[in-house]
Amino acid sequence: MSRIGWMGLFICVVGVQAVAADPFVVTSDVIYGRKDGMALTYDVIQHRESDNNAAVVFMVSGGWVSRWHPPEEIVSEALAETIYGHFRILVEKGYTLYLVRHGSSPRFKVPDAVDDVRRALRHIRHQAADFGVDPERIGVMGGSAGGHLSLMLGTTGDQAAGRVRDEVDKQSAAVAAVVAYFPPVDLRGVVGPSIQYPALNFDPEQAPSVSPIDFVSSDDAP
Repeated sequence: MSRIGWMGLFICVVGVQAVAADPFVVTSDVIYGRKDGMALTYDVIQHRESDNNAAVVFMVSGGWVSRWHPPEEIVSEALAETIYGHFRILVEKGYTLYLVRHGSSPRFKVPDAVDDVRRALRHIRHQAADFGVDPERIGVMGGSAGGHLSLMLGTTGDQAAGRVRDEVDKQSAAVAAVVAYFPPVDLRGVVGPSIQYPALNFDPEQAPSVSPIDFVSSDDAP
């Protein structure tokens, strides 16, 4: 395995409305931004009888690629006994589950993905009341590239948006907790032409800006 590792959790969407998938409700294709004429989206999965106002945001990213898959399947009984079963458990316990996708490589690179997920968190916080979510109780999780993006939010999410386009960008991208499975934390030395990971093909001078190890501080999310 390479120094970056890999992540096989790929999740996606269908439709743009709330759909009943007993005992869950799935709201798919919520648009949180646009780039190069394309929509950036996330899905929302909730339990029909939830009284929990906390949320878990999952970074749909493997090799900094976000792939499409029907969101209702991730909490289906068919996957309950697989490695994906923890998603169903989270929603059964009342957590609102967000599945966030970002602009994928090879067209977009790691810094682009970081910008996208920050925008997604700001949008989720801005729209939190619509889903009964407490904006101060939003955690994030992911593995490999998704773990890297989760750590970037955990360490730099409190930074202001570089350019305020709308009310969404006035929101914080900070999170209350982070779960990161086998994430790369320092991209120095691995950035440059990469056949296996085209997302790493960007200016090496930018590597520190997307290396979460450089931003760790005592007030970061646990």
